[in-house]
Amino acid sequence: MKDTDIERVKEIANLTWKNTYQSFIPLDIQEKTLKEAHSEETMMNRFEKSMMLVAEEDEKITGYAFFSNGATNKEIFLESIYVHPSYQEKGIGKDLYLSGIERYENPTSISLTVYKGNKNITFYDKEGFNVINESKGDFCGHPVTFIKMTKKL
Repeated sequence: MKDTDIERVKEIANLTWKNTYQSFIPLDIQEKTLKEAHSEETMMNRFEKSMMLVAEEDEKITGYAFFSNGATNKEIFLESIYVHPSYQEKGIGKDLYLSGIERYENPTSISLTVYKGNKNITFYDKEGFNVINESKGDFCGHPVTFIKMTKKL
């Protein structure tokens, strides 16, 4: 990902969040979260500390994924992965996910946190992730349940 890709990534984030979370996260909280998560400061910090990948088709960005390292550099954390709704179910998410893993040297595991109610959790189930725990939390003033999942590599 390049800094010139940020605007398209924001567009995809806005579309996929509304499509994915509209049934259980109010729109005003989604908008607040997206604004903070994709602010210039946050994105520049991600460029420094995360691996950021984009998927493209015909030179148009169709999805993105952000990865970071765990404490041992053998643990990968999948911060986010989103594919434009028009391009879902075409293997783009899986390609992004596998491409990210391949860029680490001998990783032992990959983990993520997903909101309970996210219909796309089946993707992680198919990829062999296991639920580690569920915890109730507060997401910008809105109650949610977080599901932590992991997969041994």
